[in-house]
Amino acid sequence: MGIERGAGATPQEELIIALNGGLYDSVLPVAAQNLRGGQSPSYLSVARPDALFGFAEAWQQADPVGKDADPQDYKTNLFDEQLPPALRGDPAAISELPKLATSVGRLSLALQLVLDNRGAVQEWRTGRQYLQYAGSFDPQHVGHRLAVASGLDAAGAQSSALVQTMGGHPVKADFSRPYDERYAQSEARFYMSPFIDNARVTQVDVPAGTGLARTGLEQMRLLAEFCGDDRLRWLIGSDKFLADTAGIRQGKPQPKAAARFADPRLHAYVLHRQSDPLSALENAIDYIAGKFGTAVTLVRERPYDCAPASSTSIKLLRAQGRQAEADHMELYELAR
Repeated sequence: MGIERGAGATPQEELIIALNGGLYDSVLPVAAQNLRGGQSPSYLSVARPDALFGFAEAWQQADPVGKDADPQDYKTNLFDEQLPPALRGDPAAISELPKLATSVGRLSLALQLVLDNRGAVQEWRTGRQYLQYAGSFDPQHVGHRLAVASGLDAAGAQSSALVQTMGGHPVKADFSRPYDERYAQSEARFYMSPFIDNARVTQVDVPAGTGLARTGLEQMRLLAEFCGDDRLRWLIGSDKFLADTAGIRQGKPQPKAAARFADPRLHAYVLHRQSDPLSALENAIDYIAGKFGTAVTLVRERPYDCAPASSTSIKLLRAQGRQAEADHMELYELAR
């Protein structure tokens, strides 16, 4: 795909580039070091089969050893829950294990199961459609989780979601918390939510809005190639879609939005948020599809019983001392 190491890529993107290029030996020490700090190699849960098998073989040959952190947290519990079906050869459960592994030993077990069940894992991952979804998650709330759940409903059983936390933002000057904190909170909430099949959502440590994301669609293309998806599947909220469409209609400079919509590989999954009129959204979809030939799927948002969720609304509620309402919007199903 023509992306060279060091061409404005972040360290996380360079890791994916190396895996795409079969440079597994250069990734092994990074993965092992991160695991010893309790950081899971979540990218292995979405890697296309050849990259996954190549890394698994290199890992088992290297036989990494060392002191493991193996923290006892929600990932440990989820790993233990998925281990029995994985041992029975369930490819969905096997695919979950790398993103839940928090030690060298657990990853070694997960990758041995990958190699022992190559055929089933390859069949489960081949042809899978990956919806790319990014958010500031400042904080992460029920609207984010329902966006992913609704997108997967619309895309069908052969789809999964690849989630990223924003490392930079084209509008916001700063976030209230650093990337690592927002990433960890978001990851836990996605994986703990009963709204989403955990086998079909993976948050990867590739910050959105920075690195290759500053150069057209290069980050989206990199991740799609890594997952083995031949389309760029973008899960986007109706608020963002309507704003981009309005700017293009008015002739305002919208180089990034226009480049996305004009790419023949793009498939936009537009989530209809409660606060946006459906007729205006349908009109915008018709306009973009007509102007650029963009494939667009209208995603119906699953209903929920609070005001339209947003990070701004949560912060405002907390500033007003309305903690119960803010908790409901932020935690929702996680607090039940």
